[in-house]
Amino acid sequence: MTDREPANQGRRGATPRDDQLLRARFLHPRFWGVWLQLGLLRAVVATPQPARTALGAGLGRLLWRFAGKRRRIILRNLAMCFPELDEARREALARENFRLMGIAVVETAMGWWLPMDRIAELYEITGREHLAAAQASGRGVLLLSCHMLGLEISGAMIRQLTPFKALYREDRNPLIATLVRRYRRRRIEDVIANHDMRGMIRALKRGETIWYAPDENIQPRRGGIFVPFFGLQAATTPATARLAGRTGCVVLPYYPQRLPGGRYRLVIEPPLTDFPSGDTHADTARINRLIEGWIRQQPEQYLWARKRFRSRPPGEPPRY
Repeated sequence: MTDREPANQGRRGATPRDDQLLRARFLHPRFWGVWLQLGLLRAVVATPQPARTALGAGLGRLLWRFAGKRRRIILRNLAMCFPELDEARREALARENFRLMGIAVVETAMGWWLPMDRIAELYEITGREHLAAAQASGRGVLLLSCHMLGLEISGAMIRQLTPFKALYREDRNPLIATLVRRYRRRRIEDVIANHDMRGMIRALKRGETIWYAPDENIQPRRGGIFVPFFGLQAATTPATARLAGRTGCVVLPYYPQRLPGGRYRLVIEPPLTDFPSGDTHADTARINRLIEGWIRQQPEQYLWARKRFRSRPPGEPPRY
């Protein structure tokens, strides 16, 4: 354990009850495939960084061949968001996105098991002063990001800069959900369910830091509102402005970048000013513009394999 890791890491990461659940509940044959994949990933983490990258890239190329449904979703998203690109360029972008998704699977395992000091060796950070100023303010900090590939390893790096809690959406597979909670808690303070608005408000009012990515399709019946994203109306949560309004927290944007040679960068931007403005639609559209700008810088590094435009305004036909 490095001097920057939390002293209670072991307690949060694996309690006796967690171990009992893993042994008693998840030894059924239907979970054996997950355990096998987990073992293979752990073995990959033990290899040098060039080998990890090459193995992840190979996995991505396999996914391109066999994950037909995801391939169609990615190509459809790229067609909607980058209509100025011809079909050949969009396909090349999609292939690269799949390659990086494969690497991101390996990076998730790195975020779970690679020693913290070795993760730090792979990173450079710009804008560290913005985080320091936000922490010095004594207010809660909302680390605003988006679903770039490699978020898991970037979270492990952020933990070396500041303690934080992360929002999460629980996986449908109970074993995967348990493992994600367990291994994330080894590296961060805690996790908060993405629907637990009260928990987020309490944490921010206590001056804590929360990692938050609002770039998901949120159905109107769950509170989503339609604002522009890549020129299309996208059902988006207005929670960013509401959290800032309710708690007075600092909204600090950041995003990760994957660099050549198996290296990474965290880009921490200045905190949002005049936010919230009192106009929820305008504030939510502002967040989408911010995220869109990041994606346009590195479109191959974004998680396109989701139906971001699934919900449509009344009278508009489905996009997928």
